[in-house]
Amino acid sequence: MKIIGSSPNRVDAFDKVTAKAKYAPDLLPPHVLEAKVLHSTIANGWVREFDLSEAWKVEGVVDIVTCFDVPDIQFPTAGHPWSNVPAKQDICDRKLLNTRVRQYADDIAAVIAETELAAIEAVRKIKVVYEELPVILDVKEALENTEFPLHEERPDNIVNKTSYEIGNFEEAIREEGLTRISGTYETPVVSHCHIEPVNSFAYEEAGKIVVVSATQIPHLIRRMVGQALGVDWGRIRVIKPYIGGGFGNRQDALTEPLNAYLTTRVGGRPVRLAYSREETFECTRTRHAMTFDLTTYVRKDGSFAARDLTVYSNQGGYASHGHALAANAANAFRMMYPVGAIRGKAVTVYTNMPTAGAMRAYGIPQIAFALESHIDDIGKATGLDPLLLRTKNMMPLGYVDGPTTITCHSTGLAECIAKGEEHLDYSRKRIAYADQDGPIRRGVGMAIFCYKTGVYPISLETSAVRMVLNQDGSMQVQVGATEIGQGADTMWVMMTAETVG
Repeated sequence: MKIIGSSPNRVDAFDKVTAKAKYAPDLLPPHVLEAKVLHSTIANGWVREFDLSEAWKVEGVVDIVTCFDVPDIQFPTAGHPWSNVPAKQDICDRKLLNTRVRQYADDIAAVIAETELAAIEAVRKIKVVYEELPVILDVKEALENTEFPLHEERPDNIVNKTSYEIGNFEEAIREEGLTRISGTYETPVVSHCHIEPVNSFAYEEAGKIVVVSATQIPHLIRRMVGQALGVDWGRIRVIKPYIGGGFGNRQDALTEPLNAYLTTRVGGRPVRLAYSREETFECTRTRHAMTFDLTTYVRKDGSFAARDLTVYSNQGGYASHGHALAANAANAFRMMYPVGAIRGKAVTVYTNMPTAGAMRAYGIPQIAFALESHIDDIGKATGLDPLLLRTKNMMPLGYVDGPTTITCHSTGLAECIAKGEEHLDYSRKRIAYADQDGPIRRGVGMAIFCYKTGVYPISLETSAVRMVLNQDGSMQVQVGATEIGQGADTMWVMMTAETVG
């Protein structure tokens, strides 16, 4: 290969460093109207009524929309391809504005005004009467308190749950001479903190609703906007300009459906809906907080006889990407150390926390932290070297996962660990740093993880590209994957050049 493997300049680098790159706010048309959302000041309950009288008095207000005005349509927001199989479709559990409040800062009303200041002032003047319910932030509490479920369609507050068993777990743990080690590990909510806050604008043109958005998933946004508004998807056009970071947060429909609806309220005039940094924290997506209960039965030589996992994933108020992340974490638990009998259960639960969605590595950071902490705990409890525990039990080259038939085609873990051990002077330091006391202590450690890409066997792996040869010999490459800072556009150019010569 001549081009693949070389290091050409990124195709977007010059425009970005010279400030010529156009982001969504740079493309705003003149005389754009400004929209602001009224977010709930409670985390659980019902909106019973509004008093809009003072808000309408604010100069420049064009329209006010409440949760009682929007279409009675529930739609999904996750950036997944839409399946024709209902059981594999993302959960439709929210409306453009919500009467049933399921999290703090839920979207309950919106103002369209001539200026941003007028929209902000009008939102502040809206008075709301709530019927408040107890706030439930903890997963296990949500499982126990189902008198007022967050979603009527799921009276047990469970988004989804899955389980698996490899081998006979109960028989395996009856082996003599085993040591049982258990632990509970928790990971918190994390925000993506991309530089550009969430924003979009929308208008109508030639019979279509056009949405310009800082999104990772323009083709899927088109579908979800159509679903939310109850219109043909072909009536929606989505334009994705340059993006100031995404990291998974923009793999969801965020402002776009409501923004599209608001432009229809004002005859197709351009309307911008831009979130502040605070709104981006509160009202978009987070990494899932997860709780892991892990148990391992270990032989004297360090090999694992049996392993057990239960993971509880805190989904927050709405489904978004839902159970896929907990399921992915549970699968990685099985794959990383595929020895002995293995039993796993994953449960994703609605709470009144901010809605969790996609974030870098899709559940793997959570399980990696829990599992590798657990391996170290096993070493401490048994006196065995944690490095030995890993090398003795980790996924080998050629491993085939039983439930999915996913195969490990390449791994450098053994070589990586050997190099790391040498570089860290691991063995000597393990002895030197033992039995320390005092406020300052030194240590040495190591952790490993595995990560698979794709969605098989949940769905088929599919992709498509359209290449058009222009009259002058140049090529147009049309592909659904988006440039969000990772170099995708440059990669497509390199692949095309390599292919066509």
